[in-house]
Amino acid sequence: MPEFPFFRDLVLAVGAALVGGVIAHRLGQPPLLGYLLGGILIGPYTPGPVSDIRHVSTLADIGIVLLMFELGVEFPVARIRRVRSVALGGGSAQVILTGALAIGISRLLGLPLVQQVFFGAIVSLSSTVVILKLLLDRGEMDTPHGEISVGIALVQDLSLVAMMVLLPAWATAEEDVGWTLLLALGKTIGLFLGAYFVAGLLLPALFAAVARLRSRELFLLAVVLAVIGTTVALSALGLSTALGAYLAGVVVSRSHYSRQVLAELLPSRDLFASLFFVSVGMLVDPLLLWRHPGTFFAVVAVIVLLKPAVSALIVRAFGHSATTALLTGLLLGQVGELSFVLARLGADRRFIGEELYGLVLGGALVSILVNPVLLRYGGALLARGLPRVAPSPAPSDVPEAGRSHLAGHVIICGCGRVGSELVAQLRAAGFTYVVIELNPIRIEELRRDGEPCLFGDANNLRILKDAGVERAKLLAITHYNAAASELTIRTVLEIHPALQVIARAHYAGDVQRLRGAGASEVVVPEFEAGMEFLRWTLGQLGLSAGEIDAVVQRRRIETKPGESVE
Repeated sequence: MPEFPFFRDLVLAVGAALVGGVIAHRLGQPPLLGYLLGGILIGPYTPGPVSDIRHVSTLADIGIVLLMFELGVEFPVARIRRVRSVALGGGSAQVILTGALAIGISRLLGLPLVQQVFFGAIVSLSSTVVILKLLLDRGEMDTPHGEISVGIALVQDLSLVAMMVLLPAWATAEEDVGWTLLLALGKTIGLFLGAYFVAGLLLPALFAAVARLRSRELFLLAVVLAVIGTTVALSALGLSTALGAYLAGVVVSRSHYSRQVLAELLPSRDLFASLFFVSVGMLVDPLLLWRHPGTFFAVVAVIVLLKPAVSALIVRAFGHSATTALLTGLLLGQVGELSFVLARLGADRRFIGEELYGLVLGGALVSILVNPVLLRYGGALLARGLPRVAPSPAPSDVPEAGRSHLAGHVIICGCGRVGSELVAQLRAAGFTYVVIELNPIRIEELRRDGEPCLFGDANNLRILKDAGVERAKLLAITHYNAAASELTIRTVLEIHPALQVIARAHYAGDVQRLRGAGASEVVVPEFEAGMEFLRWTLGQLGLSAGEIDAVVQRRRIETKPGESVE
């Protein structure tokens, strides 16, 4: 369609996103990686079939707006409160220290000062999308490292707002830099506050009026008007479109219509955001990475090695366990969507050169690719090398005398939704149990409820002995982390070989892994949910209870460890 180059390039970009996303999904990688690789393949540097990236970039800009809007809705400041100490203090320290070290490395590479600072800012941020995807896939959203990594990522996301205001003002200041920065910051804060209160009055009233009409189409139009209108209005006053979209999201998050607003925008968000990542991939020049292997390796090392190390040390300094610190560091060891937004700003304004831009994008690709692998295998290897004796006693709500007389009891590792149900039923039946939990927030809740609990890592020999593992009858590991579960199982069976262990798995491969470590039983929640769906459905179709039990039992026998159970 030579007469319609826009539609030709749009079809190619959507097709690249689809094919790349499918391949990434089949390989167990985040779709974002597939979008980026798809963009490389159709981009002008491969050489690809797309000749004019501006056609795709126009739609990709909408993706940036929707991403920033969702950030404002989904991650208001109140979300930091659960882990506010390490999130605010540790997150700020991580951005500053990682940025400073990256600036020092880029200086050794001979980059100009402005590019040094932009490089430090870009690599200090991590992809919230990748973190959430990994945590959801591993079932670890409610774990200490899950909450801490999301909290730090939120602080990073919020720091992007300051970076997008201050960095351009600093880079363009000719004299009196301090005054220029204060002026830019004051102008932004003033516009933010003014728009926040004005939009806070107008948008809820608009949504309420349209919602009363009970028309989904009209509500969607109101949502689009709110997002694009706020963005355009603030852009006209001198703020970037991304900041305007973020503010619109923050305002909407205060409204009880926020869930429906997000529900209406998610399909459009996914489409335009995928086009944004494809457009980023189209700008990656593989030959550039080949021509500058030393600089490219340095960029990857900063993202994949330096940033996780800094993050882990900071989390450890805030009093969390070494395992939690390591897993948090590994989760943060990549860059993604908001780093691309900042890099795009720097490239568009000529603050960073095309060479550095391409190297950063290439480093981002590698970091997103290796991050799940490092988290899955690197965390387990590092955890095995940690000393098993804690440097200081862990806080306990089980008195010393009570611990010494515990026998025939149940030890529960992790007290999330599954662990809480187990605790409630054991308490009701009068059985003795002890909970080991690494989440300090959950420990406080257990203590308030008078539950016997220990704060600590279930992989730690000292914690296990404090829980009376030598005299326990059963150990229940209720979290999804297969690497940590395997280490716990091997540790307890060295102390008490006859101990019965039940563990929880998410993937079929983890079932074999945990059974091989010595677990007596491994539960896969997705499979159990499937059996309940099957039982109810067959009952509605008229089968008798005996027939249903036979079908379910046959399916359980057919499902061997190592076969798919999802």
